[in-house]
Amino acid sequence: MNSVWIKSLKESGEHSYHRRAINHDYYAPFIYHIILKKSKDCESFGSVVGDARIAPGLPGSADIDESRLGKIIAKEIIHLPYEYPIIMLHQFKVMPDHVHILLQVLFRSDKHLDFYIATLRKRIAVKYTKIYGSIKTDEDIFEYGYCDKPLYDNRSLDALYEYIRQNPHRLAMRQQFPQFFQHIRSLKIGEEQFEAYGNLFLFRNPDKEAVKISRKFTQAEKEEKSKGWITSASRGTILVSPFISADEKGIRSEAEAIDAKIILIVHEAFPDRYKPAAHDFALCAEGRLLIISLGLPIGTNITYPICSRMNDLAKAISEM
Repeated sequence: MNSVWIKSLKESGEHSYHRRAINHDYYAPFIYHIILKKSKDCESFGSVVGDARIAPGLPGSADIDESRLGKIIAKEIIHLPYEYPIIMLHQFKVMPDHVHILLQVLFRSDKHLDFYIATLRKRIAVKYTKIYGSIKTDEDIFEYGYCDKPLYDNRSLDALYEYIRQNPHRLAMRQQFPQFFQHIRSLKIGEEQFEAYGNLFLFRNPDKEAVKISRKFTQAEKEEKSKGWITSASRGTILVSPFISADEKGIRSEAEAIDAKIILIVHEAFPDRYKPAAHDFALCAEGRLLIISLGLPIGTNITYPICSRMNDLAKAISEM
């Protein structure tokens, strides 16, 4: 079949629920991470239950209580490999406003991946209409198209399992501790405006120090400076830096190991629906991280002038 759902990855790198791989053979055997986004006016697929403070997988930890529609979605996903044995289902998770599916096409198919996803969507709509009597099409339930992320060699299957498994935990953290996940589009520092994401209370704390290792430092000076910053961090001082050089990255790692708090300066703007990567998300969840961005276009290469701007900003923040 000719696909009508192909939308290539935006050059901006912005997250999209309709993102597709460029020049990928969608008939070949492959593993895919599929994301289906809920239509705006459709009822929720479920709601968060449990305590975000409990580690994922333990009794009482966060999970999704599927709605009647969410339960139908789950049943139809489970049924798909029985109807099409060429498909292996590795994992899935129904979230309140989207669905994650990790599936594998086992052999070369005469049908495009779109066929299987379109079939799944239509069967969900038919089953819902049959049970509850309301007239539904698949686009009443899901946004047009879908996102697929082929599992290329640079991606880990185990990491995908973990990511999908922990989706309810991450959502619960944002719902139950919103103060640690604030997204500020216009944060005024001096005469300029910046973006910020994370625990804004760190910005308001007056006990801050900028971290910058100069190329002119001797090894002894580097060690002395590093020791001073780690000592300060152990006493509650917030370290502010883009943490660009290897030495600065080492200081950040040491600080995180002692549960220190950090304000991280980055140069690229936050995309829509921004969520930090797993490591930074965990720090946000503990209230230990604030990310401040220069707001440059996504994909901007880092240069010496940009590094200087980030270090100047870190210094200005530390003096506030």
